[in-house]
Amino acid sequence: MHARRRTLRVAAVLGLFSLACVAQGNDQARPRTLPADVQADVNTIAQQLSEVRDADAPLACGKAVDNARYGVETMLEVGEKNLRAGYMTQAAYDGMAPALRSLLAALSLQDCESASGVRRDFYQCMSSDYNHVLACGKAHPFEP
Repeated sequence: MHARRRTLRVAAVLGLFSLACVAQGNDQARPRTLPADVQADVNTIAQQLSEVRDADAPLACGKAVDNARYGVETMLEVGEKNLRAGYMTQAAYDGMAPALRSLLAALSLQDCESASGVRRDFYQCMSSDYNHVLACGKAHPFEP
């Protein structure tokens, strides 16, 4: 039972990172295959996390920046683990990591407080603990 939970957790995070790679047009994100039942769970979790859940959250820059930075840092960590475990090719990782690092560098309290348009919408989306950075970035894309 414990091994299955660990597999699902790893697979779910893999699914999120893979979803981000696919969104960037990288189709080599998952060189290792997962059992069909685990892959189905991964797809379900990734789809749910890529949807904005709380679109009307009031803008709270401190919370938004913390949530966004945590999400990006987690995606980078998971990407590194997936690379080491063989779930991701070096090319796929190299294709995603710079964009995530660039986004991480741009996320700040000052940026949030001065944001307007789509950038402000992204921060407003990230003001909710129910939204994932992937969902908010998909709904409100901006260049770092």
